[in-house]
Amino acid sequence: MGQITTWDEFPTVEYVPGVFRQTVSGEKAMMTRIVYKGGVVIPDHSHPAEQLMLVEQGRLWAKVGKEEAEVGPGSLLIIPSDWVHAFRQLGDGDVVFYECFAPIRLEYLVGFKGPDRSLAMMQEALAADPG
Repeated sequence: MGQITTWDEFPTVEYVPGVFRQTVSGEKAMMTRIVYKGGVVIPDHSHPAEQLMLVEQGRLWAKVGKEEAEVGPGSLLIIPSDWVHAFRQLGDGDVVFYECFAPIRLEYLVGFKGPDRSLAMMQEALAADPG
């Protein structure tokens, strides 16, 4: 794989049920392509990496800090380091968006076996409120 590539080169991982992620990374920044299928709810969570998000398809309810909004194609979200944020898929169609992170999130690399604080926060919240 060269420096010029396509998403077809990267595996798709089902991160949590209904959330399909592809990840590409350099040394200091990373990009993901995310697809939500089937009514995804991502509860409050945070992580040390700054996150920039661009919605390509579908609609989401988004919370970043204390700000909440319905977002759709062309929406940009800027999520500072360690800010609490959450998402909920709206409607029946798939949601597709891209995220950039700096620094990279090691837990997103295929084969990483270390802790994933953000995933643990989401799993705990979903277990407490499964509906």
